[in-house]
Amino acid sequence: MSKEAKRAIMRSMETVIIILMIVLPVVSYAASETLYETTYLEYPQSLYIVGIAEMPKTDNPYNDKRVAEVLARLDIAKQIKVRIKSESIDKQCEGTTHKTLQDQRECRSEFSAIVEETVDEFLAGSRIVKHGDKDNLVYVIAVLKRKGAVENIDAKTGAAVDSVKEELKKAENGDKDSLKKAEEAYKKAIVLDKEKEIIDGVKSNSAKAFDNLEKDIAHLKEKEAKVEEK
Repeated sequence: MSKEAKRAIMRSMETVIIILMIVLPVVSYAASETLYETTYLEYPQSLYIVGIAEMPKTDNPYNDKRVAEVLARLDIAKQIKVRIKSESIDKQCEGTTHKTLQDQRECRSEFSAIVEETVDEFLAGSRIVKHGDKDNLVYVIAVLKRKGAVENIDAKTGAAVDSVKEELKKAENGDKDSLKKAEEAYKKAIVLDKEKEIIDGVKSNSAKAFDNLEKDIAHLKEKEAKVEEK
């Protein structure tokens, strides 16, 4: 199955879940407040990203459990996606000097797709730590350990950066496909680095290195454009 098909399926699943969240009755605020307080005592936010889902019981306990598990993991994903889309995508598509994509709509679309893909990848490291029910509610708690997620993302970022450098070398020798691959790997590295920053809570010191890579890509694109003009 292609990446585009997988993304379409994920978007469809999230849409269904969001609709369920809207149409299901609102849970008790007091119950939610107590659950959150208890959870954060057991799983401190300094060590974990916590996702909590509560929903009314139905006549299908198995389905309730599965839907709540998906919602809990989506809660973790949402916390990452909201920040990275507002902080990283805005910067890359509006505030950079050496843009690899000139069209802001195209830029946002490509970076958003990468965010969806990479968040789904490290979300696989999350685990369900508690199921429960109270009165007419079912709840599920999912956690993602920050340290493990950071180590995973760090390795993926390093691999993406190495790929950029390797493809740029090939592009310098006239391989046009490699220049496109270098751009794609660069964008993925940027997103991964921002995700690591958000999860770790420590500001990244890679800005200069990424800026140099972006300049190299821009330089080769200009060189390629001049060759095509001749």
